[in-house]
Amino acid sequence: MILHGEHFDTGRLNAVPITRVAQRLDSVRRAGSNYVTACPWHEDEHPSLTLYEHTDENRCHCFACGKGGSVIDYVMQHEGWNFKDACRWLSATYGICTTPFTAPIRQSGTKPGPKREEPPVQYIPSRMLDELVSTENSLCRCLMHMFHPEAVKWVVEQYRIGAYSFRDCDDYTVFPNIDAKGRVCNLKMQLYDSDPQSPRFAHCEKGCCYWLGKMWVREGRLPPGGEFRSDCMFGEHLLSRFPESNVVLVESPKNALFGALAFPQSLWLATGNKNQLKRSVLAPLRGRNVIVMPDCDAVDEWREGISRMADIANFTVSDFCSRMAPDAQPKYDIADYLQQQRMSVRF
Repeated sequence: MILHGEHFDTGRLNAVPITRVAQRLDSVRRAGSNYVTACPWHEDEHPSLTLYEHTDENRCHCFACGKGGSVIDYVMQHEGWNFKDACRWLSATYGICTTPFTAPIRQSGTKPGPKREEPPVQYIPSRMLDELVSTENSLCRCLMHMFHPEAVKWVVEQYRIGAYSFRDCDDYTVFPNIDAKGRVCNLKMQLYDSDPQSPRFAHCEKGCCYWLGKMWVREGRLPPGGEFRSDCMFGEHLLSRFPESNVVLVESPKNALFGALAFPQSLWLATGNKNQLKRSVLAPLRGRNVIVMPDCDAVDEWREGISRMADIANFTVSDFCSRMAPDAQPKYDIADYLQQQRMSVRF
């Protein structure tokens, strides 16, 4: 294919084994005779994108959202690139070189092919989030046991943490994803064990994680037809408010809140999960000094991922969680560490 003076061998690019490409960009695991990875077309807590490398097949398909496509399609969506940039990256990475080429002049009377239409991006009205902002939720109840109540209230206002009633439970915690322009991209809600005597205290209840955007569309509270952005960091809207602050980037919003309460001199942001360490997600950090603090089980993975994005910001990857982690806690994170420190003093 000839594009803006460059020639891309799209046949060879789309023939690069899609599992190899996904392993370079994200985490991949085996599922039966195929492999799966996180779907870049939707918020994917549990990998649902199947990678096919059978005879006559080299593509991906998500059974959760129904989307997928070729190798080039996957790279474009995963990295937030256009077609040309995805082809350039694949060509350079896998030695499928491009050659200079002069694009032919279109003959009179011919028309360009149809453009692929993407569904419109949908945002949640700020007023709907404003109605939810509250400390009366399960995670804030946990935080009140470990930090000063006024500090918790301050963090709730800064990050716009909310409470939501769902399925006979009135204290789901709502984490908003607000982008650098102040637009509410989506609202994630989770339920936490708030019993200080429980071994699961301050940890998310399994199976209690939902996205309010999709839920409100189904309920008719938001219009259908659009898609909610998945490339927004938790706390991203605070970057312009604290332009001189060093940034600490963690995986989960809960970790960011713990960090913000314990070390308020830094600005704490979260990707949402470890699979969201992508160029399109981290782009708003451009030019900042950023300490990247992955959970114990993702240090090597995040260090490798960050090494490909050194042009965005001054990144430093910290292995603090892996160094502090007890042997019996492979998923140890900064919130676990701070919780142990605070609870040992309080009780």
